[in-house]
Amino acid sequence: MPARTALSLKALAALALPGVADLDETRAASRTCVWGGELLVNETAVDLGVQLTDGRTWFPRSCETCVAQRAYLARTAHAPMCAACRSDVSVDCPLGAELRRLVAVHTPVRYCSRCCRQIAPGEEYGTEPRQSPSGAGGATVHAHTVCSRGRRR
Repeated sequence: MPARTALSLKALAALALPGVADLDETRAASRTCVWGGELLVNETAVDLGVQLTDGRTWFPRSCETCVAQRAYLARTAHAPMCAACRSDVSVDCPLGAELRRLVAVHTPVRYCSRCCRQIAPGEEYGTEPRQSPSGAGGATVHAHTVCSRGRRR
């Protein structure tokens, strides 16, 4: 994923960036995620643009998980108040479309190992280690927290 994501001012406002004064040094210097604090690498960090706060210029960045979660929450809060996003026509307003795009671009696709449905942004899930039948190696699988153990479709 490219490090740059072009965001409108409305989308940045909807994501609710924290104030630079409220951040520790690593977050303010864009070495860690502005929200979650995870260490960032240039290949996957999401650039949130140049910000000017209290006369100080800073360049916040985020991990993909936090940007997707913030965009999902912002769209969930925005859609009920927006006539275009509430309408039966499948056309969002520009802000709703941008937030939907952020969720789609920055959310990894995960499937529930119990019900085989895709785990959507905002749904609670857990991870479980699985051993391969040969005993060599294994994988981590994901499952909705509401799915009963062993239930399959």
